[in-house]
Formats: sequence, structure tokens, C-alpha cells
Amino acid sequence: MDNPESTKPVAIRSKQIIHIALQLLALAFLIGWCFQILDPFFTPLIWGAILAVSLYPLHQRLKKIMKGNGVLAAVLMTAFLLGLFIFIGGWLGIRTGAEIKNEITALQEGTIKIPPPPESVKHWPVVGRKAYQIWTQLTNGVENVIQKYPEEVKAAGSYLVRLLATAGKGLVMFIISIIISGVFLSYSEQSADFARKFFDRIMDHAKFDVSATTAVTIRNVVKGILGVAFIQSLCAGIGFFIAGIPYAGIWTLLCLVLAIIQIGILPVSLGVLIYIWTTGNTTTAILLTIWMIPVGFLDNILKPILMGKGAPVPMLIIFLGALGGFMYSGFVGLFTGAVILSLGYRLFNAWLHDVEL
Repeated sequence: MDNPESTKPVAIRSKQIIHIALQLLALAFLIGWCFQILDPFFTPLIWGAILAVSLYPLHQRLKKIMKGNGVLAAVLMTAFLLGLFIFIGGWLGIRTGAEIKNEITALQEGTIKIPPPPESVKHWPVVGRKAYQIWTQLTNGVENVIQKYPEEVKAAGSYLVRLLATAGKGLVMFIISIIISGVFLSYSEQSADFARKFFDRIMDHAKFDVSATTAVTIRNVVKGILGVAFIQSLCAGIGFFIAGIPYAGIWTLLCLVLAIIQIGILPVSLGVLIYIWTTGNTTTAILLTIWMIPVGFLDNILKPILMGKGAPVPMLIIFLGALGGFMYSGFVGLFTGAVILSLGYRLFNAWLHDVEL
């Protein structure tokens, strides 16, 4: 006969296992619920943290000028960024909106006159004949093209509306992110201490400084990708505005997007130069071409300098991480991809050289 006492420890262990399983289930439920509640705020919080980390060195310099008043320094930086962003965005939006309004009015009145295409358009590689055909149809009247391709025009219009709505949402999110970054900078010491403690719980700080690697990587990506893209698109936009290119604001914004996603401004620059050479005066076309050549090579000069300066990993790792992260999860992936790949590289390098973490 079995001894009843021998089954008691087994019963106790079973109860403990069930109790722990229920605790873990309740914890998972609570964490999932918290994530659902915070989900609408994740994007501006991530962007706010990215901006705060990027602006932290500048905030510290301004804090010294303000005699140690970090909150005042953060408020001044936030106000300046908001003012600059709203001024540039508002000016481009008003100018471009006025151009679009004028074109719509001219279309309704039937006064849009498009010059006929030159014969050289036929000899463009791949798209020459099709471009010449569509251009000729536009010369005969925009309304004829609309009547001939109603579904294509409708689809293009719907896509444009969705694009404008997405751009508007992105602008609002970025404004909120600037404000959140100001809050992070106001409590920079507390925020930095929280980040260090969080990463210390994951990995040994003395042997592998995750927080420092993350901060340096984010700053390099901001300078090497966003900074270079902003400078390059701004220089291109200045050339477009001075040359009198229609919808210069839209083309400048498109240059910025293409530069961020690492395609480059060449497609826009090439289209603008073709337009100015075929419709504008020769002097303006020559001057714009001379201006756009160094602008086009600007990223090749600045990017290796800015992305590699002070980086804890090779510049190629940061570049591949930023590009792959963008392809995987959009603009936020520019930073998350670069950070994750940099940390992965450090871990692999430590394993390769038999360094205990």
C-alpha cells in the first residue's frame, strides 16, 4: 500500500506550478492591456525619445549658458524647433497650395497651355515614346486626357488625397513628438538614469554599455541620414525656388523623402532639369544645372563623415541597419534598425572574440 505522506510533496509542487502559471498569465494580461492603452502614443513617444537623445548635447551646452536651468533650456529649444518647423512647413504649404489653386482655376477656365514636346523626347531611354505621346495629348488639352483615362485619373486623385492626409497626420505627430522631446529634455537626468537602469537589468553595464551604444547610434543616424537629407533637400529646394520651378515645395518635400529612404534626389533633380531645359531660358537652365551637380553629390561627402564620427560600430553596419529598418518598419525603423543591428554586431563581435558579457 502506498504511503499517503509520499504523495504530499507532489501535491504541493503541483499547486505551486498552477499558482505561478496563473500569476504569469495575469502578468501577461496586464502587460498586454498596458500596451494596448499606450499603443496610440508609441510613435510620438519613440520620436520624442529619438529627438531628445539627438538634442541632448546641444541641450547641455544651452543649459550651461542658462546657468544650470535645464527646464528653461528645454523650453527654449522646443519653442525654437516648433517655430522653425511651423514656419518652414507653413510657408511651403501656403506657396504650394496657392500654385495648386491657380492651376485648378486655369483648368476650369480652359486656359492651361502646355507647350508641345521637343522631338528629342522620343529618344529618351525606355519611356521616350510613351512620354512623347502623353505630352502631346496634354498639349491638345488636359480635359482630353481626363476624358480618355478617367479611371487612371480618379485613382491618381484618390492616391494624392490619401498621400496628403498621411502627410498631414505625420506633421501633427512630429509636432507632438517635438513637445514630448522637450519634456524628456526637461527631465534629462531622470530620463538618462531610467535608461541606464533599464539596460543594466538586461545586460551588465560594466562590460557592455547598451545605453551609450544606443545613444551614439541614434545621434549618428540623425546626423548622417536625416541631417544630410535635410541639408541636401533644402539646397535643392533653394535652387528650385530661385529658378521658378512650379510646385517647388512639393518637389523639395519629395527630395527629402527620397533622400531619407536612401534613393537620393536624382529622380527629382533629373525631372526638374529636363523641364527647365525644355521650357525655361538657357541661362536659368545652365545656372540650375551647375547648382544641382554639387548638391547631388553632397550626401556622398557628408554621410561618411557624420555617420562614422564617434560610432561604436562600423559606419556600414549603421547604414545597413537604418536602410533595412526603414524597409521593415518605416521611418521609425531608420533608428530602431540601426540600433538593433549595432547591438547585434557588438554581441556577435563579443562572442567571436570569446568575451564574457
